[in-house]
Amino acid sequence: MTTTTRKILTAGILSAALASGAASLASAQEVTIGVIGPMTGPAANTGAAHRQGMELAVKEWNAGMVETVSDTPPTATLVFEDSNSKPEVGISAAQRLMTQDSVDMIIGDTLHSHVTMALMEMAPQYGVPILSAEPVSSAIADKVLSDPERYEYYWKGNYNSDGYGQAVHGFYKWAFENDVIEEGNKQIAFVVEDTDYGLANAEQIGKLFEEDGWEVIATETTPTGTTDFYPQLSKLRGLDPDVLISVFTLANSGTSFVRQLDEQALEASHLAIFYPTRPEFMEVAPEIADGLIWAALQFSPEITPAHQEFSDRIEAEFDTPANYSHAHAYCTMLVALRAVDAAGSTEAAAISEEIGKTDYECLIGRMQFGEDHTVRSGADAIPVPVAQMQDGQNQVIWPENVATADAK
Repeated sequence: MTTTTRKILTAGILSAALASGAASLASAQEVTIGVIGPMTGPAANTGAAHRQGMELAVKEWNAGMVETVSDTPPTATLVFEDSNSKPEVGISAAQRLMTQDSVDMIIGDTLHSHVTMALMEMAPQYGVPILSAEPVSSAIADKVLSDPERYEYYWKGNYNSDGYGQAVHGFYKWAFENDVIEEGNKQIAFVVEDTDYGLANAEQIGKLFEEDGWEVIATETTPTGTTDFYPQLSKLRGLDPDVLISVFTLANSGTSFVRQLDEQALEASHLAIFYPTRPEFMEVAPEIADGLIWAALQFSPEITPAHQEFSDRIEAEFDTPANYSHAHAYCTMLVALRAVDAAGSTEAAAISEEIGKTDYECLIGRMQFGEDHTVRSGADAIPVPVAQMQDGQNQVIWPENVATADAK
């Protein structure tokens, strides 16, 4: 870093600190929230859903259409910035939001764990609260636990990778015990995108299976956006795993993987993570994914009336039906607004303290944070149900107490 660059950055930090301090002196009649997500690039469709979900939340909040904490809630203004799915772009976006737009809080990254790993460092540097939305990687929570004082102002708005781990492990344990799926030789394999998200899920799931005497025989990684999986599938056909887990954030990767897996005719039980939530995948699912088992079905307008009602509101506003990303973004924004309302201030410490006290029932479940500043998962928090595509429609098949159909 040059001397000139360092002076500019220092000036920016001081300006942001002064702006934050000035804001904290005022009551929270108005709050400006910056949002960082993939507005362009391969994940732009998800970024667009996040933006629409948050815009609807703010519109309904400002109009008094949702439950508030106080009788005098603040009016909210949003400023969006693009991360382009890249950490360095996300950092530049955060600096603009803090030094030029003087935001009181940031929600970001809205999708990527690897971008969030970079953004969370900006919370202690600038003294501004940061709440991520969909990122899952447990590595984020591990950083918080390693230095709670440093990450006092950072919060993670989605559960950890062990939420998927416990769901996948719990489902298969139940399926083996009830003769739904044959246990075989206890060998599991993974094909995951080479990101903190993909690797953390494979690690957490593999660890739970190994505790039951299983062997992880392969963890194949591919760059984000990969559509040619023949090399990985040819290798796995020779290894003959009993369970195969695939993890991708982009629908085109998932679509290609499911098509090519069917062509290779592996006999393994296959479970997909995340990409079946994407509408682009579901558009082709009826022809390629009948019988597909996947996690997690957390937004299901076809079987949940409250989700259909939310989808209708999104469609009325943006001329598109809602998906899981709309719902998660909507809930994340309401968590942020409720924290500012409860704090009665835009002071960072006050907002951060109120985020930690969150106990809010939203579309995707009950939002509460643990000691690692991460939203909890489980039956009494954010549920992580396993679903199966049956005759063109998703059905919950596990846990049994919320199942809408038997597993086939």
